[in-house]
Amino acid sequence: SLLCTFLLTPFIGRKIAYDEEFRTKYIPKWYDYTLEKPANAWTKEELHEQIVMLQKQLHERAIRGEFTPEKLDEMRRNFGEGTKPAVEEKYAHFAKLHPGVDDDEDLEDD
Repeated sequence: SLLCTFLLTPFIGRKIAYDEEFRTKYIPKWYDYTLEKPANAWTKEELHEQIVMLQKQLHERAIRGEFTPEKLDEMRRNFGEGTKPAVEEKYAHFAKLHPGVDDDEDLEDD
């Protein structure tokens, strides 16, 4: 009986998760932790319209010459300075392969 219960558990769980009628009939209200699905902020059509509008704006900016290599370099310089938090330097050693190995040290065996 324990083996049968073990094998049937995934099927019963799926039934509880997806079948509203089964859940209301066999699961007590005090044990039902089901959350209502929130309404989407945008419909698919509205999201598509937003993406198309963004593409048009980027295209118009490119035509006006806002994305020349010089301006892109300036944006990268200005954007890169203030965006990195000071905490990153404190924990920079976590990104290393090994704390005792220097970045320029060769890791391959001779």
